[in-house]
Amino acid sequence: MAVNESIQTSTVYFKTYEEREEAFRKGVFSLVPRKYLGPKLFWRDFGRISLNELLKLIEQPIAYITSNPRDCLAFGTPWQVLTAAQLCAQNQKNELIFSVEKVAEDFGVHENLFQPIRTLSGGETVKLALAKAYLYATFSRRLTIASPFSWLSRDNRLYFQRLFQHYVDRSLQVELLALEGEDSNEIIENSDAQQDEIIKPVDFSISLKDVRISLGSSLNPLQSQDTYAKVDDLKADLTSPCLIVGENGQGKSLIAKIITGAIASQGVAKLKRKNKSGPARLLFQDVINQTLLRSFDAIAALIDRTGGANPLEIYDKILSEYCLYLDNSANASAEFSLASKGQFRSLLEIKAILVAVRLCGQPCALILDEPDWGLNRKSAIAFVLAIIRVSHELGTPVLLISHKPWWIKLPKSTIRVRRTPKEMDKDGNYSFQIKLTCDGS
Repeated sequence: MAVNESIQTSTVYFKTYEEREEAFRKGVFSLVPRKYLGPKLFWRDFGRISLNELLKLIEQPIAYITSNPRDCLAFGTPWQVLTAAQLCAQNQKNELIFSVEKVAEDFGVHENLFQPIRTLSGGETVKLALAKAYLYATFSRRLTIASPFSWLSRDNRLYFQRLFQHYVDRSLQVELLALEGEDSNEIIENSDAQQDEIIKPVDFSISLKDVRISLGSSLNPLQSQDTYAKVDDLKADLTSPCLIVGENGQGKSLIAKIITGAIASQGVAKLKRKNKSGPARLLFQDVINQTLLRSFDAIAALIDRTGGANPLEIYDKILSEYCLYLDNSANASAEFSLASKGQFRSLLEIKAILVAVRLCGQPCALILDEPDWGLNRKSAIAFVLAIIRVSHELGTPVLLISHKPWWIKLPKSTIRVRRTPKEMDKDGNYSFQIKLTCDGS
């Protein structure tokens, strides 16, 4: 690990997700059970949370944001989360110091106050976590954040800076636990990716017509409005690898969930590649939740009967290609040699087997949602290139969702996503439009 001395408080960089999570857990008095090691250890950690550890938190109150910000949000809506934090932040005279509405506006979540948290995008979720931590500065002694640069797009980092400055102004410690290269804005050059040699383009098409998604009803007891997202009609011939780009909260993941059938939607959403049409398959940004706490072996056993391929064979190909794209084999072995030592599988291995199982079904496309999550920069680049190589050998297009500038020279085509502000329609419900434009074919 390395420490960035240029920042006023400590930023510690780690090579692997597991090292970073262990450091974070120690920093929060072991009050966050480890989900990435499977259900047995999760419940063991949960059962070991003692009164002594809870008393430490009372005696030394801290604010923290987990690597998946959703894991530190205990209520159903942003309004409930911020109201609870506001009540904790009362002064000795029990006076409310901050306005929930003002803090929500300062952190860009004012439009989402009564929206179910489960429907928020990754970027909206982390902005809410930042807003909650802002309120906690009143009584906390320090702030600890895991991977602060992973979720926020470049234009939205101002919210992180706002929170950071808020703690610095109060002479409070801020501890940032990041993965190596996570905060880099450097673009991957074509020569770095050996693009012309490894990526044999795969053509596909997308068709969206009259698509509309319900994001659920407002949980404000004084209101009953529903919120809908409407998607621009789109018919385009594209080439893989395809990049889906946009700022936080613009609808990138919504588009992915529509074309994979992961959420219910009205209208028509079709993908087509050579001699095949149907849905895509999706690798979530936070793959820990996608595993549903299943073990590596349990995931590997999920053979898609329609494909008939062996996921372990595809998995081996992915890791083999991954090793080739790293500078040296030592970097690779640090990421996925845990099992050979009798320990649990690494996050990289879990990601690779999830991809392998999806490719077994010969989907019309594979979508990787923010695939750098949980990986250092070098590993993320090698992982993405390995998946593209293996997927293209199987004739499967790859769509990459990212707000990072790393990938902008990698794709053969691009879908740009932008959403309009919420508006109330004639029926009293809220809606917004997701605008789509395509480059390349």
